[in-house]
Amino acid sequence: MRAIVLGSAAGGAFPQWNCGCPNCVAVRAGRPGFVPRTQDSLAVTASADPTTGRFALVNASPDILTQIQKTPALWPRAPRHSPIAAIVLTNGDMDHVLGLFSLRESYPLALYVTSAVRRGLEESAFIRTLRRFEGQLVIRELVLGERTALADAAGEPLGLTVTPSAMSGKLPVHFVGHAKGAAEDNIALSFTDGAGSLMYAAAGASADVDLGGHDVVLFDGTFYREDELVSLGLSKSYARDMAHVPIGGHSGSLARLAGLAARRIYTHINNTNPILAPDSEERRAVEAAGWEIAYDGMKIVLDAPARGPR
Repeated sequence: MRAIVLGSAAGGAFPQWNCGCPNCVAVRAGRPGFVPRTQDSLAVTASADPTTGRFALVNASPDILTQIQKTPALWPRAPRHSPIAAIVLTNGDMDHVLGLFSLRESYPLALYVTSAVRRGLEESAFIRTLRRFEGQLVIRELVLGERTALADAAGEPLGLTVTPSAMSGKLPVHFVGHAKGAAEDNIALSFTDGAGSLMYAAAGASADVDLGGHDVVLFDGTFYREDELVSLGLSKSYARDMAHVPIGGHSGSLARLAGLAARRIYTHINNTNPILAPDSEERRAVEAAGWEIAYDGMKIVLDAPARGPR
């Protein structure tokens, strides 16, 4: 199995268009070590050769077209073609679904979602842009705890299975008042190709989801501190109000997941997070604990268990 981090930032990307926090100022100025990031998305394939493989995307961010252009493995290989065969959504947040509407140019896609997210999408007029012909968008439902073999719109297997698990979160803002909350509103995804396993748990309000038994774990790195936005004067909301577990603190993910036996990578990183600063104390703490910090274009290779991930 191979994975490519297409986007490693939280909603708004890095820099965020309307943010003048120290990190955003630094990245706009081109200060060494401050690396721009697009909004979070992952491409996964069972192929040993990504240049010929077919991919499942985790989320379709508003930056999807830019992400495809920067990723040769996702470029067309024929006059009308895409290596992207399926898209799996972790929730119905706008920064995870808006990219769907950039993929409307008459090409069949399979979309994997929970029933709660499907209901939200079906109520949106935008979804009609992906139904220009019969079979352009094939929606298949994911069931919590059940393993699903991924396939393209025609039913051709991709060689990957995915198992969703509930991850504490909250309803997307545009669903509030229009839908009731459910366990399947926000999910973590466990991928395997029979040799390696990868967990994508990139946005959640706690570190309680079961991450054991995986070679690689990509986890929510949105905020370092509970009061990060408040202390910067950018918001009145705390991390918990936005359904994110912070990295630091006695109940943060760095402490809670200290015993996790896997390659550990923080992703979905907010523009305010001090781990984006190359010389920060917070970045040193994360790296000293054995965690990596995702960046756009990061490649993850999972070989047979005897060799392990790299």
